Amino acid sequence: MRITLFLLAIVFYSCENHSFDRDQRQIIAKNEFRKMLHHNPTLDVISFNEDTLSSYPDTSFKQPIRYTINFSYKDSSGNRLSKTGEVIFTPNGNSILSSHIK
Repeated sequence: MRITLFLLAIVFYSCENHSFDRDQRQIIAKNEFRKMLHHNPTLDVISFNEDTLSSYPDTSFKQPIRYTINFSYKDSSGNRLSKTGEVIFTPNGNSILSSHIK
């Protein structure tokens, strides 16, 4: 019985949790957009999507990760604006290849 519990514990704790990586990328993307908006507003995320690109202009990166975030924020005059931002991460998700706001 102890061996069974021990093996189940090993299997349970050795599983990778990719939701943490996904959350980290979302935070990195939001920080990137804050830098682009110059006055460092508070962003309210409306929706976000993560997908893997099958083709990318820079052929040295195969299947980079694209984050698309719809967000809103208040500009310096108090008006609420809605924008869509896109961040392209390296395939391992640790570095940003490009980012822009539409």
